[in-house]
Amino acid sequence: MAQKMRTRGFDLRQLEYFCAVARTGSFTKAADDLGIAQPSLSEQIARLEEGLGGALFERLNRRVELTPLGEAILGKAQALLEDAAALPECFERARKGMHGPLRVGAIPTILPYYLTPLLKGFTERYQDVELHVREGTTAELVELVLEGQMDVAVVSLPVEGAGLVMKELFRDPLYLAVPEGHALAGAEKVQLRRVSEERLLILKDGHCLRDETLAVCDRARARFSGQFEADQFLTIFELIRAGFGVSIVPEMGRSLSQGCRMIEIEPKVSRRVGYIRLERRYLSKALEAFTGYLRETVGARKQ
Repeated sequence: MAQKMRTRGFDLRQLEYFCAVARTGSFTKAADDLGIAQPSLSEQIARLEEGLGGALFERLNRRVELTPLGEAILGKAQALLEDAAALPECFERARKGMHGPLRVGAIPTILPYYLTPLLKGFTERYQDVELHVREGTTAELVELVLEGQMDVAVVSLPVEGAGLVMKELFRDPLYLAVPEGHALAGAEKVQLRRVSEERLLILKDGHCLRDETLAVCDRARARFSGQFEADQFLTIFELIRAGFGVSIVPEMGRSLSQGCRMIEIEPKVSRRVGYIRLERRYLSKALEAFTGYLRETVGARKQ
């Protein structure tokens, strides 16, 4: 082997010579197989024995046999040589291929409705990528990305955080969701300022959709009789169906809207859905593949 790897008094070349002698049972045959002079082989074996602190071979008249020490280390020596031989291929796979862990996060109003349906297609295409998915609030995910504990997070943009790359994927329209028996249920469009004396259903503090909902209402100068905060998006739709109030909901939540009416808000409003990652010089192939896959699926949706 051209390159040395020294470890506590021996190197891979010496292990290679040791395994060759053990395989052939002869210093002469081992030297011939390796294409070196026998004195050089004998010298390296002697250095290996000196480094390890014991004899590896019994030198008999016409053959050599492993000592108990030699037998004890033979398997490990062979394994080390196999691992070393596999390093170039492993490096080349890492440089060109898609494998290893990828830590992905998403907020609760995006993960089940947009991201989850895409994960199977990604894992089938890149089977050697170990995908780890985590749900969290925007603040939690931003912190994890900044600390390097998460590779990418799909959130509602923009977010605050120095050193982050933010890429918008698409706009997700927002609608007014009302019960089917509501006075506005038959309307195609609605101006929020027309909605009054209604109970507004919103997510609890920490969810970016809550902030977006309140901002939309403020801009429209919509006034509500009260607010009710829920932990889950699903709970909000259940409360709407029960006639408990109305809410501002994104298009991607339409699958939960049975028994409700989603009415287009005029003028149109939407949230920006995209991903965040650390601004780094080096990006793993797995991360590049994942963000590329997201952009590809968005392009397919628009066609």
